[in-house]
Formats: sequence, structure tokens, C-alpha cells
Amino acid sequence: MRVLDLCNKSERGLTITDIAEELNLNRHTVTKLLERMLIEKKVNYDEKGPAKIFYGTGKSKFVGRIDQGRYDKLWIDTTKPRYTAEEETVRINQTKHDHLIRASSKFRSVGAISIRKSQLVNLIRILRDVARKEFGLSV
Repeated sequence: MRVLDLCNKSERGLTITDIAEELNLNRHTVTKLLERMLIEKKVNYDEKGPAKIFYGTGKSKFVGRIDQGRYDKLWIDTTKPRYTAEEETVRINQTKHDHLIRASSKFRSVGAISIRKSQLVNLIRILRDVARKEFGLSV
């Protein structure tokens, strides 16, 4: 958990290379550890040009999972940010099973979104309208 501790302590976030150098680890090892922590929602990243800047997400709480198929899942959790100026979010992370990965978890994150608490009503309104108008569901 040294990687997570380092990400949590960093004010601005760190690249994979920064983490590897700081902890004297191989870059590929750090990449695999970060992939696992992304699935577990312990870290997140921002893309700055070609680099990914990783940072700790703060405290999160698992809310639920939607199985879209045998190998495709959506994970939903709420996150309380590390900094008081940031807003709480609902995060939806999509994972898919990857038969080529030789790791304890064969699921890898393929995308995630975070919705700020203040925008949650707007998202629900849009989803309700899509369900009614596009799919004829009564919601």
C-alpha cells in the first residue's frame, strides 16, 4: 500500500514514473498496482498531455453493482473528497473481464465517470427522459 500512501500524500498527484522512482519499483509493477487501485476506486487520474497524473480519491463507499452481462459490470459508489473545497460525487466505473491478464483480478477498468452531488438531479432527469422517450419505459 506504499503506492496508495504516496498518492494520498501528494498535493498535485504523481505520474507512474514519479511513483516508480520514489518507491524504487519497476514502472510496469506500478502500472499494474494502479490499475487494481483504479478498479477498487482508491485512486483516480487526470490526463495532462500524454501523462496520467494519479491521486488518491478520498474515502468512498460502495453502493451497488449492475451486471450488464457475464463479463461487463458497472460499479457505483459515493466518494467524499480529500479536500473540503471539493464536492461529494457519485462514481460509476465500468469493468470488463480480460482473459489475457495474469493477475488476481481479471477485471480491468474501461471507463469511469464522476457526477458531482450538485449535478445529480440533472443526470437523473436526463436518464428519466431517455427512458421514457427513447425506450418507452414508465419511470
